[in-house]
Amino acid sequence: MAPIAVDERPAPPKYHGKFEIHKLKSDQSFQSEPVQGTVYHGDGREEALLKHLQSLPQLQNKPGTQPVLDAIHEFGKGENRYLMSVGDTKGTGIEKLINEKKPKHLPKIHPNSVYPANWTGDANEDKAGYISLEKSEVYAATARGAIELAGLGDVVKIVTGSSTPSLKNLRKTLNLPRPIKFDMIFIDHLKPLYTNDLKVMEEEGLIAPVSRDDNVKVRIELIEMHLALKGTIIVADNVVKPGNPAYLSYVRAKPEQKRAMLARPPLKTQPPVTPNPSDPSEWETAFCDGPLEETLWTPVESDGVTGRGDPDLVYSSEMIGGWDPYTGERDACEVSVCLRKESS
Repeated sequence: MAPIAVDERPAPPKYHGKFEIHKLKSDQSFQSEPVQGTVYHGDGREEALLKHLQSLPQLQNKPGTQPVLDAIHEFGKGENRYLMSVGDTKGTGIEKLINEKKPKHLPKIHPNSVYPANWTGDANEDKAGYISLEKSEVYAATARGAIELAGLGDVVKIVTGSSTPSLKNLRKTLNLPRPIKFDMIFIDHLKPLYTNDLKVMEEEGLIAPVSRDDNVKVRIELIEMHLALKGTIIVADNVVKPGNPAYLSYVRAKPEQKRAMLARPPLKTQPPVTPNPSDPSEWETAFCDGPLEETLWTPVESDGVTGRGDPDLVYSSEMIGGWDPYTGERDACEVSVCLRKESS
């Protein structure tokens, strides 16, 4: 495990600072609590974003992804328009990772593959594409509109609904018979859902260990090691801001730790959340020995679907450091590679 990779580039301008939300107390009065703007969504800004993108003349002839991304970023600078965006500092590292991994959603690299509109149930079909899970039809419509403007309508398949049941039913929904697996996954939604959704994907056989034929070094050298790997790569955003100790514990845990955790009964209520390290140097060892007990709680947003996962899968993880694109606060993505499956 390596410490958080610090991005030496200057932080972006602070278009947004801390926000306040109002929480209902037990006595039915309200209290203000400063939180990050990442909780702000679903108030009409998604519809406003799509309307704005569709009004821009420079986006009318499918100019590609970058002009659309630039327009989304500019929109997010406005008052009450904070958007949950990976940003260009963390995004640069992820782009490098994608260019090395060459996942099967890049039509220029995989022009002869079969894309979502034409998928069948044939397990030997050379399927390619990008699957986007969207919580609501509003979010789906916004994503679909931006994707069409970028000229990627044939490449991306949008599935609408809560993430956990959507993942549980994904093979049936999209004609993805076993042993088809994902080669790259990007996780960026409600933080307590990260671990449960990953465990569901493990159960459904959507996570692939590195091929036995691959020559894999035990020590990972940040992103460069991914070039030769064929195992599923999982990129999880916002693991520093606001943080996700339970998820980091899970992908950093040894199989025996996860097996011991599964032997315990599930939790009926959310346990106290472990705080982030106060010193960036502590990220090197943070959460390697816990708090796995937090993963025994299933968030209500999982809609009753609880994943047990596959505790025998072994991951190796490192962080891509960067900044929040609007507040200038340090953040990072956790990059985990599924290395192998151990015998229990």
